Amino acid sequence: MQSEFSKAIHQLRLERKLSQRRVSQELGISQALLSHYENGVRQPKLAFVSKIAGYYGVSADDLLGCALGSERRALKCELLLLAEISDMIALAATAGGEATAALAAQYITAAVANARLIIENPNGAYDPQLYIDIKTAEAALYRAARGGGEAE
Repeated sequence: MQSEFSKAIHQLRLERKLSQRRVSQELGISQALLSHYENGVRQPKLAFVSKIAGYYGVSADDLLGCALGSERRALKCELLLLAEISDMIALAATAGGEATAALAAQYITAAVANARLIIENPNGAYDPQLYIDIKTAEAALYRAARGGGEAE
């Protein structure tokens, strides 16, 4: 029977598009043992729980299915979002330079501002200007990414 731990490590591996072979090699265990952990055939020792939590960048609580308070869940989502945004802007800088990174940040900022307005006032009137701002930022980012530099 699969435990919360088994389900969690299996899901994390799939989300990251990693093979059992790669994960087992990087963790220094056999692929068969990792398979047993993922399928709930065997339960790991505490040292392995700590090791795989570090590998995936999650807490042992997350792997073991311990209930998270809403504040902690919100913080986890915020940290994941910040990491994703940071990675994307770094990618834009690497691919197209600082101008492209600035355009990526402008696009993200416009989308977040629009989402905030919708959430804060879901019954408010639709403002087409907000859509135009996002699409303008998106178009500028496309031009920069395709041209490898700053948009016109």
